[in-house]
Amino acid sequence: MSRIANYCALCGRRLSKRFLGGRLRPYCESCKQTVYFDPKVAVVVFIERDDSVLLIQRAVDPGQGLWALPAGFVDYDEAPEAAAIRETLEETRLHARIDKLLAVYPKRDDGLADIVIAYSATVISGEAQAGDDAAEVGWFTRDSLPPLVFYPSIALTTLWREGTLTL
Repeated sequence: MSRIANYCALCGRRLSKRFLGGRLRPYCESCKQTVYFDPKVAVVVFIERDDSVLLIQRAVDPGQGLWALPAGFVDYDEAPEAAAIRETLEETRLHARIDKLLAVYPKRDDGLADIVIAYSATVISGEAQAGDDAAEVGWFTRDSLPPLVFYPSIALTTLWREGTLTL
């Protein structure tokens, strides 16, 4: 995802470009302010139950129709663990408890996140139902995984299928 800034958020004047901090950045000559683009941070949640993993089928692009682990963006005022619990509930209607930090992934695909924080979790209540931007939700064994999208989902399920993912 590209980031664009043409006008200063403080004074409304057109921004110029300056080489600062090792790269060309938008800069306001009037306010003497540099624009720094913050990375989009997302979370992904790996939930295993009865030797099956919980996946959602994406109802929207990117990846519409393909399957992924429950995931979503961290809000600016939210702890990543809270975002993981919220996104799991929004997409699957399941209440979960975060168990462990699994990995942190840099951007490696066409997803919208720049950084993805992966957690393992346990379902504490609820029945799996598709919600939010999920068309379907399902439990899949190692031998029945559907077509997946997004690097973190593919990487984590590959490790799980191989028996090397430590939950």
